[in-house]
Amino acid sequence: MTLLEVYHWNLSNNNFKFVGKDMMEFNEDLEQFIFEYNGLIFAWDEEPGEEYIEQVKKISENYNTHLNLIVQFVMLNITEVFGKFSSDEIKEKLGKPVINYDNGQVNYLEQSFDDMHIITFEFLDDEFSELQYFSIDG
Repeated sequence: MTLLEVYHWNLSNNNFKFVGKDMMEFNEDLEQFIFEYNGLIFAWDEEPGEEYIEQVKKISENYNTHLNLIVQFVMLNITEVFGKFSSDEIKEKLGKPVINYDNGQVNYLEQSFDDMHIITFEFLDDEFSELQYFSIDG
């Protein structure tokens, strides 16, 4: 198990403040190592090396920056299967993504459009500028 202690720099009194500990753990159900950061869940088949936190930060920032483009990418298929929803409703109903960096997939395992499908798409780069292979499985 990998432990990450999180500190933030406090400009007002010029020091670090401890804000908590995050742990990477092996999830028996997913059979993967998982780590939650910034509202996103990251998953690896093999325990990642020490550089994983930099990947997590970069991907988290890029995912959130491009979330509107991601919603546009999935919207046509979502509305075709589940009915008409606004962009904001789709963002909310997709729920927390599980990002598998090893295979370049984003899975929405806890989506709230229904209780039986898994929504997935693939990303080709860390920037989320190339998305492909959207699917709704279940």
